Amino acid sequence: MTRSPTHTSSSRAVDHFLRYTRLGRELGISRQVIEDEEFHGDSITIRGHRVANFGLCSYLGLGDDPRVVEAAVDALRRYGMSYSSSTAYTSSTLYGPLRERLQSMLGASVVIAASTTLAHLSALPVLVRAGDTVVIDALAHASLGGVLPTLGNNGATIRSLAHNDLDRLAEIAESALGRTWYLCDGLYSMQGMRAPAEDMRELLDRHENLWIYCDDAHSLGWSGRHGRGQFLDRFGWHPRLVMSYGLSKSFGTLGGVVATLDPELTELIEVTGGPMIFGGPLPPPTLAASIASADIHLSPELDHLQADLLERIRLVNEYSAQIGLPLASTEETPLFFVEIGPVMSTISAGAAMLRDGYFLNAAVFPAVPRNQGGVRFTVTRYNSPEQIVDMLDALLEVRQTHEGPNAVIDLTALEDGPVSARHR
Repeated sequence: MTRSPTHTSSSRAVDHFLRYTRLGRELGISRQVIEDEEFHGDSITIRGHRVANFGLCSYLGLGDDPRVVEAAVDALRRYGMSYSSSTAYTSSTLYGPLRERLQSMLGASVVIAASTTLAHLSALPVLVRAGDTVVIDALAHASLGGVLPTLGNNGATIRSLAHNDLDRLAEIAESALGRTWYLCDGLYSMQGMRAPAEDMRELLDRHENLWIYCDDAHSLGWSGRHGRGQFLDRFGWHPRLVMSYGLSKSFGTLGGVVATLDPELTELIEVTGGPMIFGGPLPPPTLAASIASADIHLSPELDHLQADLLERIRLVNEYSAQIGLPLASTEETPLFFVEIGPVMSTISAGAAMLRDGYFLNAAVFPAVPRNQGGVRFTVTRYNSPEQIVDMLDALLEVRQTHEGPNAVIDLTALEDGPVSARHR
């Protein structure tokens, strides 16, 4: 049977993706299962070698905070590992205290889901009606894009928008017959760029048919009052704003959250959203750990945790400028990206950093546009200033040998693992 052009193109993309994934796994830079018997956030063990960990999203280091851990252990003893019932019927007693704390943090009504992706799948098919126009930012997280087929099948018109092209968004909103929904990230997870919250607020005020659904999973916790995230701190609440968050990053636990000013809207999502009816609940230990984390966020201690991380973020920006390492964004976020270029050069650069003793995230298509691959790294409170400086020095050297047409591409498999660990 002759393949259609679309099928051939799709198969070719899958073949390339599998090839690069397998190569990354062989080189030790992707799909690795770490070998540590205990968690230490600043480093991980890959193939018998300890390397500095610059791929962690636990920005405040709360995942192993003794208070969070003890809360989970206590709940495990009292309630067991799971409460196996759809929340449509009954749910753990711990849902109520967690909901109250999240509402205090965010200043809005909330829905608690099992993950950020399930939060999107619960909320958006309820929020978006037939005849609405859905506009998704070109760099929006893949979990948002995954809901688009359902929205299209339900009668919405789906449009893509060049990143942050608010002028075009205004044109679409003006010409749309129904409501226009803009799906975006508050903090874009690959290059660490923030959404233009202030400009978006002005646009929302001008267009009464415009709604914004913002996924700010990477901002929750480490930024904003009570950890509500940098987007909401700059944008402020609005009746036509819906926020979503993830608890698996800076918050240090698991789960997803949808927040709005309208309690009736959150009730509608909770009662009719597909995964809220048919999906599984969060386990009691996770709920208890989230309550403990929320208590930290609602305490004065959070200011000190956020300031501690901010010092590290500023160190990255200042030292990178000093040594001439080009960052995709110098905004004050814990996410950074250094472009390398073609796929093979990027993969080689990631492997070279691992050999030098640093684990970073090599990012290639489809995570980034074709031939615009690079290495993403994060900084957390686990990373010491000395470790950060050493890593940036190594990254500058690796980039200089891997960018451009004369790049040195060494794809030798890491038979013996990393050969040095300058961070130690």
